[in-house]
Amino acid sequence: MPRPHRHWVPEALYHLTMRGNNRQAIFLDASDYQQYLLELRRCREVQPYRLLAFALMPNHVHLVMEVIGESSLSDVMHRAATSYTRYFNSRHGRVGHLYQGRFYSNLVGRESYLLEVTRYVHLNPLRAHLVTELAEYPWSSYQYYLGLGPDPLHLVEPGRILSLFGQPPEAVRRRYRDFVEVRVQQERTLRLWVRDLHRRRLIPPARWLRKVPGTFFAS
Repeated sequence: MPRPHRHWVPEALYHLTMRGNNRQAIFLDASDYQQYLLELRRCREVQPYRLLAFALMPNHVHLVMEVIGESSLSDVMHRAATSYTRYFNSRHGRVGHLYQGRFYSNLVGRESYLLEVTRYVHLNPLRAHLVTELAEYPWSSYQYYLGLGPDPLHLVEPGRILSLFGQPPEAVRRRYRDFVEVRVQQERTLRLWVRDLHRRRLIPPARWLRKVPGTFFAS
């Protein structure tokens, strides 16, 4: 039986997650990460969307996207997955599916939820022990939020989030950094916070994001 078609609410925000088949790696080096971002950029030329935040992890991706008009995020994800899989298989001499099933989507209904979801996305590399300093991770939009480097593909639009932290611009970036990284200092609070995000269905279920031995998969 075919799966039901997803209905995307115009101008709504979604947290999208896609993982590797059997939770295996989908990025093996810097060129792979760069290619995936390039595929997202190419998709936007055909199917418009706004990307507010992202984190590319070794075996999965997190994207916070806004629907523009009647566009379909399903088409965006399918296009990006298909073209990237073709690239990855050719470059690394493999065949078959790269991703496991359909991507997971969560509707983000409020500004407060949007803040929590982007914070969760940006914290993933640190929670997965990929870096000791969050701002050092090169494959998330966090560096753009802090003004630490250019966005060469002009892919991310952080203005909507940063506007919630007032003025002036230099203070806004510091406030956002404090907002995100305060969770790092509170281990028990961090666990309770993630549990609450699961409860409110702002991130995929824990079983979907479960870490398995030998991977860098963070829930």
